[in-house]
Amino acid sequence: MLRKALVFIVILGLLASFGFALKIGVTTITLRHEFFQAIEAGIRDAAVLAGIEVETFDPDLSMEKQVAAMEDFIQKKVDAIILIPIDVKGLIPVTTEAIESGIPVVTVDMPVEVPGVITFVGTPNKQVGYELGLVAKEYIENELGGKAKVAVVRWLESQIQIERTEGFMEALASMEGLTFVGEYQGYDRDQSFNAVSDLSMAHPDLDLIYAPAENSVVGAHAALETFGLLDKMKIIGFDMTDEALRGLSDGSILAMAQQQPYLEGRIAVQALLTHIKGMEILGNNWVPANSLVPAKIFTPDNVDTFKRDPTEPTIQ
Repeated sequence: MLRKALVFIVILGLLASFGFALKIGVTTITLRHEFFQAIEAGIRDAAVLAGIEVETFDPDLSMEKQVAAMEDFIQKKVDAIILIPIDVKGLIPVTTEAIESGIPVVTVDMPVEVPGVITFVGTPNKQVGYELGLVAKEYIENELGGKAKVAVVRWLESQIQIERTEGFMEALASMEGLTFVGEYQGYDRDQSFNAVSDLSMAHPDLDLIYAPAENSVVGAHAALETFGLLDKMKIIGFDMTDEALRGLSDGSILAMAQQQPYLEGRIAVQALLTHIKGMEILGNNWVPANSLVPAKIFTPDNVDTFKRDPTEPTIQ
């Protein structure tokens, strides 16, 4: 990992040494969540190393505002755009417009299926969901005698969380003793808290909750803690928080997948620079269609190795 980081810094430094001035427009989903703050920090640190300017617009979960931000970047003729899309289908027209205007676009976290997007930088969500499903399978087999009731609490409209859930359920598909209770809406903490509160009353024999996002984990854990069920109903989820760390430490959470958003932000900048100036400086501007960054799986056995991604730029 250190070697890769050094190579990354050398590439950015080489590109920066040629003295070109670029401006990148960035529009994220929201900067209220640590995950997106870390992507932003990675983008800004990479931009400092490369000597380029970054303008960020935070639409705070409004697709209409994000579309307006993209149109503004097109009018300003920015050199490139990093798009962290709120709605992968709703952003197709304006992403197409940007590319047709000659502005390179990289998508992060969720892909927008538009011809000409330079690369998608993100987590292999279905694969990571499958890996978490294997943790659940082992727990059910070893601790519950092969029988369990499982529920999913997630943002039902999120394609990412759909993929994470598909992978998770595939890992459990061969288990005859599994009862799948269903999928419940839990975009934010409050929704997730309410969903798990209702679940715990409707299914007091529930064994496991899969929460494939930061807020669903936090809300689920808070609900189980409130009703004194942390010893009985376990959680498996995505994206580490203080609550998740505490849950891993006390055993109420079985496993967490931690993405690498800071690295994703840096890779997004690297991909754009390679596309824009790679041929001139390096003799090759090839960028893969998908730049997938593996997630790390943490359990009570290795939680002490966890290190939080920076949520503020670290390079001045």
